[in-house]
Amino acid sequence: MKTLIHFLLLCFIAATPGIANAAPPAPAAAATTEWELWLPPSGKPVIAVFVAPRWGDGANMVGIIQKNLGEQLGIATLLTREDKMSFKEDHFVPSIAKTLTTAAAAKSHPELAHAPLILWSHSNSAAYIQRSLIDFPERIIAYCFFKSAYGHNNDLGTGAAATTSPYGYSSPILKDGEAKSIPKTTAQVIGLSIWDMNDRIKSPGYNQDNERAAMLKNMTEARKQGALVHVALVRGTHHMIDGQQDLMLSFFKTAIALRLPPDAAPAKGPVKLNTIAESSGFIQDEATKTIHPYTSFPASGKRSEGWWLPSRDYATLWNNYALNAKGTVAAPVK
Repeated sequence: MKTLIHFLLLCFIAATPGIANAAPPAPAAAATTEWELWLPPSGKPVIAVFVAPRWGDGANMVGIIQKNLGEQLGIATLLTREDKMSFKEDHFVPSIAKTLTTAAAAKSHPELAHAPLILWSHSNSAAYIQRSLIDFPERIIAYCFFKSAYGHNNDLGTGAAATTSPYGYSSPILKDGEAKSIPKTTAQVIGLSIWDMNDRIKSPGYNQDNERAAMLKNMTEARKQGALVHVALVRGTHHMIDGQQDLMLSFFKTAIALRLPPDAAPAKGPVKLNTIAESSGFIQDEATKTIHPYTSFPASGKRSEGWWLPSRDYATLWNNYALNAKGTVAAPVK
């Protein structure tokens, strides 16, 4: 039975649906003090929980997940109730754990207490993903930084003293490009950063080119340390979700299939996610903008300086979205 479920999951991933921005389905979310928890309406067991701050376009993204992955795969969603960054980062992780543990009993879904997580952030709420990757990376399947706006929001390094942002929350952020100690468990979490080349943030002193350069520097440093990450530079029309749904859904489905064991049973306890060999993926050659299987990457290239892509099918889709820094379409997958 477990093998059949895993087979059906892989078959579902092969399809790439056309997705529109979607409001959450009819079933009402369960309100908690700080979160709104949504469960697949059929009552089927939850295999993972999609977590997002409401900040920015979080509610819209949660609705997209519910409509396209929730019932099909058994993905629950957890959305902050307030449309502001009211959490301290060091409170974010304990709040997730407490909410899911409480809901496991209250909603008769014991698997919630240990279900693996998928994280998504918009704009400055990326700081919450950063903290989560430090505190419990072993529970996270994948994450997406969506239009982070500021380069430091994509720094995965740890070990620096906490700083304070203009919004009043503390964050263990290093200076751009100084991610010197990325734990191996953090590097294993498959990551995507979507950066909009046309995103013009209306903030005093904001410089899109400088922030993009800082973001690329941080993500490149993460790759040098073996992190399974990649960047998609896209051309949207505004700061919200405007056409990147297919890419994100394909990314999450691919990551779930790779990292979630077919016999995962979160109702019985913590799930040990699959370890992904870097050599199993595809690498973009930054010099030529071509994409190659890791094992046949050109000898003259540097694998650790190219973006890591989890599968051929996903790499092909990513190629349709991704742009290099000059705005030209990347070359085909080899």
